[in-house]
Amino acid sequence: MKNIRKIVLGNKINSKVFSPERLGVYIVGGYLRNLLIGKESKDIDYIVRGDIKEFAAQLLVQKRGSATIVELKKERMIRIVLKNGLTLDFTELKGDIKGNLGERDFTMNAVAWSPGTGTIDPFNGVKDIAKHRIKAISIDNFRNDPLRLLRIYRFVSELGWKAEPETRKMARHLREEIRKSASERITLEFFKLLNFKNFHNALKIASDDGLLECFLSITHKGVSENIKSIPRLESEIKKLPSKFKQNLEKPFSQELTLHGLLRLEHVLYGSALNRNRLRLSRVIRERLKITHKLLHKTKKQDIFSQKNLFETFFKAKDSAFDLLILSENVKLLSQFERFKKIWKRSFLTSEEIMDITGLKGGVKLGKLIYGLKKIQFEDTLKTKKETEEWLKQERRIRH
Repeated sequence: MKNIRKIVLGNKINSKVFSPERLGVYIVGGYLRNLLIGKESKDIDYIVRGDIKEFAAQLLVQKRGSATIVELKKERMIRIVLKNGLTLDFTELKGDIKGNLGERDFTMNAVAWSPGTGTIDPFNGVKDIAKHRIKAISIDNFRNDPLRLLRIYRFVSELGWKAEPETRKMARHLREEIRKSASERITLEFFKLLNFKNFHNALKIASDDGLLECFLSITHKGVSENIKSIPRLESEIKKLPSKFKQNLEKPFSQELTLHGLLRLEHVLYGSALNRNRLRLSRVIRERLKITHKLLHKTKKQDIFSQKNLFETFFKAKDSAFDLLILSENVKLLSQFERFKKIWKRSFLTSEEIMDITGLKGGVKLGKLIYGLKKIQFEDTLKTKKETEEWLKQERRIRH
């Protein structure tokens, strides 16, 4: 802790925020936690005594052209977003700093610092950080904001730390309160949980504590079985060629990575998507619907046989990538790549097909193009010349 002053004020942003003429300003929360464990933060939270709008505006003058300011009225917060991706959040201090810290979620986030006071740690958060413990401040703080129940497990996933037994006991007692939280907030926390590497353990203990089925439309048995089989999913992902792996950690939608999306599809399998308390983007919802529908179909039909493979890829489109991983058919990814190339550009263009067949468009042409691509995928037609001869023969049969 002796170097905390040097580290905090060594940051150019912090040195401006804590300039001598600005009093009653504190750094709080995750920035300090991450600083103590040697981890970088993409955002910094400040508590300010006085008018936060005026405070943020003065700071923004110094960063003109490289930042934007946003007022978050529900959170009673001013946010400055810098062009380098750093986010600065300013909340107005009501009462004293210790009272403010006492209203927070966990001891590890209830630590503050300022040049004048040094470290303020009324709940032994520094000790809990050192011991990697996720410990609630009080059950009433969960009641005041039930989303914090889900944050227990999100932090388990993000940090790999252990949630204290008493904290988990509170979560089990209040688990149904999570339904009072806005769908958008639940979704954001759940997606964060799925993005981090310790997600499997986080999901397991969240399921054991009965929280997941309070916002997911799936039985406890169903979600438990899905979670139990996660190692098989991760094993399939490890088999992916490097060219596919390089996109896994990139954002897909709503800050969910592609890797996180695969985990979401796996965990939600068997649930009623329209009854989950998740606010899903159109692209995520469509991906889930298509993937789950085809996964269900695998129980009745061999959709990955050579006979059915083209139709499966056609129905799945981009979701075929997810489908092959979730169904443990990674070996067919090269076939999917071949399908995409053929679908994008086959031996003949639509105009060339119309010239040869005399068709002028419409359903018949669409069916013919589909059939041609399927035949090419099945390797029956291997050249442009063969395709032209096949079309001419088809025309003679029709006439």
